[in-house]
Amino acid sequence: MDIKYFSDLWDSSKKSYDMEERFWDERAEEFNKKDIEEKENKDFSSILEFIEVDKNKKFKNVLDIGCGTGFYSRKFSEISESIAATDISENMLKYARKNLDTKHRNNVRLVKKAWSELNLEEFGWKEKFDMVFASMTPAVDSCADLIKMIDCGTNLYFLSGFVERKDSLKNELSEILLGSYNNKPYGNKMYSAINILWNMGYYPKISYVDSNWSKREPVDELYKKYLLYFERKKHLTKEDKISIRDYMESRSINGIVEEKVTSKVAWLCWKK
Repeated sequence: MDIKYFSDLWDSSKKSYDMEERFWDERAEEFNKKDIEEKENKDFSSILEFIEVDKNKKFKNVLDIGCGTGFYSRKFSEISESIAATDISENMLKYARKNLDTKHRNNVRLVKKAWSELNLEEFGWKEKFDMVFASMTPAVDSCADLIKMIDCGTNLYFLSGFVERKDSLKNELSEILLGSYNNKPYGNKMYSAINILWNMGYYPKISYVDSNWSKREPVDELYKKYLLYFERKKHLTKEDKISIRDYMESRSINGIVEEKVTSKVAWLCWKK
């Protein structure tokens, strides 16, 4: 099976970038508030160990694709000369800049751009970075996006993403609103990426990380979040919105809704 087969299998649906930006803009504060500094510090160390990089190694140029609020950009800025970080969301980048300024990191360039629309020649990014990093981001969401990621680098790459995730409330709401629950909501992204890399002559190192956690949020906040989520899937009628609200209310206790999440994440790294 060739690259085209796995490119077609990846089968990413065409996105509205305006809607995607709005979705992540609305979630920027939530992501920035997450009190997971200790976990992510441990996570970053684990990633460096996984890609077999000594903690004292210095990178020259690092590209962070889909940087969000800038955690990994900031961590790489401590061991790198220069960082370029991209994201589609203006609000995510505002938090990233604030977080970088708080830590007095001035070697990070933030670029607001959808990865699939970014012109490498315009930015001078072809074969520029000795580390290209894309962690848990929807930015790399097609074979073309992956190849562009490779074109940026000269040495080392890291890509991670869900291979499985189950959200107890979201799954039930999907059945109500969409008529069925997609048991592979993240598609064949990581499976296809592995096989595309193999077909290109790379031999990615693979690891899997299992996690489970629960989230507790007020009805109003979760309702707004799921409106944004399902608006990306279909046009929501007035009845759909009522169904979401009623569902949230039925699952709440004293105005708080708990959602349980289980996931499996794949980590890939490879060298050029």
